[in-house]
Amino acid sequence: MLSPPQTVAEATALAKAPSEAHGLAGIARPRVLAAGAVIGLLALLAATPSRSNSAAPESIDLTVREAIVLALRNSRALENARLDRTVERFALRIAEDEFRPRVTLDAYSDRYVTDSVDETAGVGSAIRLRIPTGGEFAITSRVANLGDAAPEFASHAGTVELTFVQPLLRGAGFGVARAALRTARVGELINVLAFEAAVIDLTSRTIRAYRAYAQAGRRDEIAARSLERAQKLLEVNQLLVQTGRMAERDVIQAEADIARRELDVVAARGGLDAARLNLVDLLDIDTGTGFKLVEKLGAGQTEAPSIDEPTALEIALANRTDYRIGLLGIENAETQVLVARNERLWDLSLTLGRTFMGSDDQPGAAIGGLDLTGNRVSLDLSVPVGRAAAGQAQLAHRRAVADLQAQRNRLDDLRQRIAIEVRNAVRDVQLAEQRIDLARRARSLALRKTEIEREKLNLGVTTNFQLVTFENDLVAAENAELDALVDHLNAATALDRTLGTTLERWGIEIDRVERSAGQAERFGVDGGSAPR
Repeated sequence: MLSPPQTVAEATALAKAPSEAHGLAGIARPRVLAAGAVIGLLALLAATPSRSNSAAPESIDLTVREAIVLALRNSRALENARLDRTVERFALRIAEDEFRPRVTLDAYSDRYVTDSVDETAGVGSAIRLRIPTGGEFAITSRVANLGDAAPEFASHAGTVELTFVQPLLRGAGFGVARAALRTARVGELINVLAFEAAVIDLTSRTIRAYRAYAQAGRRDEIAARSLERAQKLLEVNQLLVQTGRMAERDVIQAEADIARRELDVVAARGGLDAARLNLVDLLDIDTGTGFKLVEKLGAGQTEAPSIDEPTALEIALANRTDYRIGLLGIENAETQVLVARNERLWDLSLTLGRTFMGSDDQPGAAIGGLDLTGNRVSLDLSVPVGRAAAGQAQLAHRRAVADLQAQRNRLDDLRQRIAIEVRNAVRDVQLAEQRIDLARRARSLALRKTEIEREKLNLGVTTNFQLVTFENDLVAAENAELDALVDHLNAATALDRTLGTTLERWGIEIDRVERSAGQAERFGVDGGSAPR
């Protein structure tokens, strides 16, 4: 065989060289020129060192589980979600304090200017406690320095008031009083499910990207093996020409086939690098990093559990984050309807109170020697009259009722979409299993067919064209088998996502993912063989 050209001039000379085949000056020469030019330019490009990155990328061993851990650890979007979760958890803590005592301290200084200037100052405190019935206890205390305001009396006065206010209509009842706390707790559950959905999405995309890279690697291997077989075919052709069992013009088919196989190799290498960069982007690591996939594509991952549609739908409705969020949204909407209905009631409240007062020259004695000076019992009623007074409450109630019905309608639509998605996902897994069997059989037959045709060529009873055609069929069958395998794996992963069982399948603990951003082992991705 001739050595490949080393310069552009040699490649051009090779393209312009006359054909040595007799009687083919007008027919074979254009194909010789084209094949020679393609082979020469490809060989020259392969021999030319890359100027953009002369150093080979660093390769690391990587399993699919390690890829998931890296993605969960390095994802900036997930880190932003973790930051949001810290704020959301703190907001729930604030909401949980609604029925805990609230203490305030205050101080004041008054200056009265009439015929004379009088100044008073004091300090006070208040303790308020809401209770789940809607009522509120309050204890307020104050010690005042009277100064020159009343010189005939003691210089310090103390006051303590005990008050209890209980709404009887608007704002009364456990449901209304605890509405804000219940809404906050449901909102926290929704936030947790939203974070879980983000983790599921990132996990699924990482798995698919890992498989896409493995698939691109297998395509590169198929293309390289095909090129190697084409080169061996050319060597056989040259031997047959030397022995006079094949016309020299028939070698052109083998040379053209080599050129096309080299183009396939170049395309496969480009696809492999694109898949690598996509995986690098998901893992958020150095773009020059290469991967050595430790797990073979499909090893221990091709078996998918058989599941019927009713069971699958039941699992999906129990686990899907979007459906659970929809149920929680209805619960919050029902709470809003309850509150809005209550806001339309009259404002009737009962107030009970006692007042204690004392005075002395010393502030401590003034607050310590208190005497009961009065009791209070009052019933207050406020009735909105007319559209201007009651219209806003009525509007809020109608909006809450409409929102509740809209939430229910959206949940019904979501349930229908989930049923369709489950049916499609189950069917895709079943069809993917059938495709694998058929693709394997087709690849086996294509291989046998090609081997037989190669033996016939060695005996001189067939042509290069026929063998090249069968070789194309073999490459197509190998790629089809690869695609069927990856499609089956991805269909199984899509089924897990549709059923909401991705985290369970891969042993991912959402609490540890939410609170961790450091070492890989802290994410709760369990060990063992890789599931689908």
